[in-house]
Amino acid sequence: MLFRSLQIGDSRCYLFQDDVLTQISRDQTMAQELIDRGVFSRSEADRTRWAHVLSSAIGGKQTAPVVTRVDRKWGDVGMLCSDGLTKHVSDDRIAERLGTMSSAKQVCKDLLQDALDDGGSDNITIIVSRVTQKR
Repeated sequence: MLFRSLQIGDSRCYLFQDDVLTQISRDQTMAQELIDRGVFSRSEADRTRWAHVLSSAIGGKQTAPVVTRVDRKWGDVGMLCSDGLTKHVSDDRIAERLGTMSSAKQVCKDLLQDALDDGGSDNITIIVSRVTQKR
């Protein structure tokens, strides 16, 4: 099954497949640009003022949406989220939550609470889907 994601800015698309969480999208931030050029490591960049300065955004002069296509199989979980989640919840915690999810609704509630418990300093949007067979 083919999954398509359209991404712009610092919202992210993840795939949880075979107990491994993979970030499918690439952050469109100045920090990511500096990481790509070898100026900063990921941990260094996250602590700079460039971490949330967008290099591409809807309505911006340099808008560059990225479409990603990923083959998914039964049981795979996809997640789209805003930086309000990833600013407060680590990839390890996200993987743990997705690995033990009982429903998409419940895992969204749990991840939202994790972000709020850590300060919830930005808008938090989470969409989770699991590939299932038609009944």
